[in-house]
Amino acid sequence: MAQWIDVWNSDDWREATAEWIDAACEAYGIQRTAGPDFWPANLHQIQAVIQTDAADLIFSANAPGLTSEAATTVTAGTLLPDRVVMPMAIDRMAGYMLSPDYGHTLADLGDTVENWELAMASLGSFQVALMGREEEFFDSGVTVVDPQFLPEQYEQALTMHVSLDSSHPLHVDGSSADKMASHIDTLKKAAATLHSGPVPLSLEHGNFDLSQVVVPAEPGDHGRILNLASAHWAHPFSSLNTPLAAMCEAWDCQTSDERVMKVLFAYLDQFAAYGSPDELYDLINPACLVAPLSQHETWLRLLLDVSDERLQENAPTVLDTLDLS
Repeated sequence: MAQWIDVWNSDDWREATAEWIDAACEAYGIQRTAGPDFWPANLHQIQAVIQTDAADLIFSANAPGLTSEAATTVTAGTLLPDRVVMPMAIDRMAGYMLSPDYGHTLADLGDTVENWELAMASLGSFQVALMGREEEFFDSGVTVVDPQFLPEQYEQALTMHVSLDSSHPLHVDGSSADKMASHIDTLKKAAATLHSGPVPLSLEHGNFDLSQVVVPAEPGDHGRILNLASAHWAHPFSSLNTPLAAMCEAWDCQTSDERVMKVLFAYLDQFAAYGSPDELYDLINPACLVAPLSQHETWLRLLLDVSDERLQENAPTVLDTLDLS
């Protein structure tokens, strides 16, 4: 068990958290009437529903390696207040957020083409609107994953894993490292394509699917984007990696399927200032190839202080982020 999950499940922490929530509510002139009703904790986060005399709220606390989400969300909300769920209160160091409950996400409405189109158009327009605002996000703790430096960073990551003791769950033996390194030319080509391409870097979500978009209040509006804990300043098209896999699994199809292509073009349409969907389409595969590399660093931060059992359990996922085959 990760030590922070033990903390989250302790009576002392939950009592202190309720006091923090009460103080935040008091600042808004509202009172907690019930809760916090905590959902089961996972390695990344714990959340709770709080009922107040005004409206329901959502409390969240992130694992130590992901605490920058609170500051990242505030930064995005300051720039685009209608595109995220702006927290009412945060504790930047602890990674706490108290936010309004905007209701259902698109995941609650099902894996339809229309829902995926709305989700991806919401994400794409969000990313375009944030381009050029990197300094604000750097200050909030967002890590930069610039494609031009990825080959060098990849080789450094392999060297680090090889250097670990052979008994360490994250150790990579020489033959496995050689196999991974054999794909470096493919990585260099993908990185060069993205670096020389027309689309600037922006906020790459890192874990995007239908559950990360709030159902908009009015038809025709974009949905609010949730969960920026795994976000990086990187090529925005890398955010397509998880949605493409989710759609292909839900619809039992390939990425060439007409439904998937329709969703992709709804996303690419948001980048019209940088080229037509047909012109931008060739950037998708390179962006998806490098996407897992961004999450390698996130996983290392997340697993820094976990138990040996948790490290062993999650080690294959960490190493999978380096598999370019």
